[in-house]
Amino acid sequence: MLASIKGFWKVCRYGDLYMVFAALAAQSINISVGFCQGFSAVLLPQYQHEYPSLSYEQSSWIASLGVISNPIGALLGGMMVDAVGRRLLLQSIVLPNLIGWLVIAFSETYVFLCVGRFITGFTIGMSTVSYIYVAEITTPEKRGVLSALGPGLVSTGIFVVYSLGAFIHWRKVAAICAGFSLLTPFLMYFVPESPLWLASKGQMKEAYNAMFWLRQNNSTAQQELMEFTKDRKSGETMTFKQKMRLFTRRSVLKPFALLIVFFIFQEMSGIYVILYYAVDFFKSVGTSVNEFTASIIVGGVRVFMGAVGACLINSFRRKTLATVSGLLLGAAMMGAAICDSLNGPPLVKLACVLLHVSFSMVGFLQLPWIMSGELYPQDIRGVMSGATSCCAYVLIFFNIKTYPQLEKLLTSNVTLYLFAVCALFGALYCLLFLPETKGKTLSEIMRQFDEEKKDVDPEAGYEKKSNMEGRPVQRRHSAGASVSLEKNNDIFSPQWVQKENERSTKGSKE
Repeated sequence: MLASIKGFWKVCRYGDLYMVFAALAAQSINISVGFCQGFSAVLLPQYQHEYPSLSYEQSSWIASLGVISNPIGALLGGMMVDAVGRRLLLQSIVLPNLIGWLVIAFSETYVFLCVGRFITGFTIGMSTVSYIYVAEITTPEKRGVLSALGPGLVSTGIFVVYSLGAFIHWRKVAAICAGFSLLTPFLMYFVPESPLWLASKGQMKEAYNAMFWLRQNNSTAQQELMEFTKDRKSGETMTFKQKMRLFTRRSVLKPFALLIVFFIFQEMSGIYVILYYAVDFFKSVGTSVNEFTASIIVGGVRVFMGAVGACLINSFRRKTLATVSGLLLGAAMMGAAICDSLNGPPLVKLACVLLHVSFSMVGFLQLPWIMSGELYPQDIRGVMSGATSCCAYVLIFFNIKTYPQLEKLLTSNVTLYLFAVCALFGALYCLLFLPETKGKTLSEIMRQFDEEKKDVDPEAGYEKKSNMEGRPVQRRHSAGASVSLEKNNDIFSPQWVQKENERSTKGSKE
């Protein structure tokens, strides 16, 4: 008991509590993302019961239109996030989210229902900014677990919407989702903008205030901003041609290619098919459990395993988690396919599918989204993260839209085998090519992709001067750890630094 109280005091004392609250505020948007992703699974069965004449093609459009606008939202969010800031963009997402859900709740025709699904899809695409915000405000030790909260909260949203859809009408579910969309802008009102974004815009006083709020430690706030901003002034004189060349750097193209291939294996492993077609999927697989009950069980398993995955990501290497996760979910889907081929017990098939969902939540589902906020340089992190998410959502749309035709062409049994094989190949890919980011600062992650290992600043994208004065800054790795600060008052607005020095001088004289 005393140890627990002491641990909680340390969190409060060293500012981790403020950092955790800011991360939770940003990640709360992912609950709405879960609502959007899980809604089609409860909408389609009810809507088909109300309108028996609904065709197979129309059903697939209702499900996939919630995905088709995701790439547009991701691309638009990626372009806006570096211009307006992370905090303001997260607050602005409430507009398409609220409007879309209200259109769905009050829709009287199939067309308006599709329009509402299309609008809510923007929420999913733009929400990836939460991973950028969390990556920039957290310390390396806490970044993994706080970033993993995103997929966990998505699962929470899915579980809630599955549970609501099993008992109440889909219009009431949409109305509840509309009201919940106001949560994120309310929470973001109490937290600061990303200090790194403010510093990149030259707003050093605001950047210090934001960093001090997050760390609750003056020397730590100064040290982290000094480390980020040293030598950054030379990046302000770049020409337009030089700025365009930033996108052709190895530190940009290589992580982009690695993440896109990772996303391809992720989509083809069947993770999102089970998510968007949960009720219909269990009906086609042929389990003995009621399909609505089975979907709620899946949602509950996702929430529990999301919490487990958040704990594991802080203890194991990213490469290890992704590889083991891919192997296990491939084996689980292979077990479901073999059981289906041999006409085995339906409960065994359900167990295999649940294992597939469980294993995906400890690496294969969450890691590419988390790493999209980690792998890119600060100067174009927003744009490239948006572009990566855009491509990922295009893949998800293609997967969701073609699944009914794929199942009809190959049968559900062959489709299960296909998902299993793709997951196993994805595990091999992660083992061979996935970069490691656990416990590394954002600058250290960038350094893995540099063509030349000489003195290059991966955040700013230009070579450092060889005749730098002063000693290098020592990275803070834990709350309360000693840090060595570089004496360079030109980097920051001198107001707060000089005032603090004057106070300490007066105190010593007295």
